[in-house]
Amino acid sequence: MSSTTRTVPPTAKTSEAPENVVLKPTANGPKPCCVCKDEKASRDECMLFSDKGEVQCLDKIAAYKACMAGFGFKI
Repeated sequence: MSSTTRTVPPTAKTSEAPENVVLKPTANGPKPCCVCKDEKASRDECMLFSDKGEVQCLDKIAAYKACMAGFGFKI
């Protein structure tokens, strides 16, 4: 078994985070990993086990986004 390594050329630019992503949650607020766990699990299960992926899971994706927005996170 052979392995190959790839290097990033020095001219490659790193992408910056999009403007709508919360980078620093407030000290008093919840962390994104700790909220909307049921919605996230439902979305992930749908995405992993459905035949058409995102198309079949739009309602679950929307529910997850709405839940996160309720906590102040924009995704």
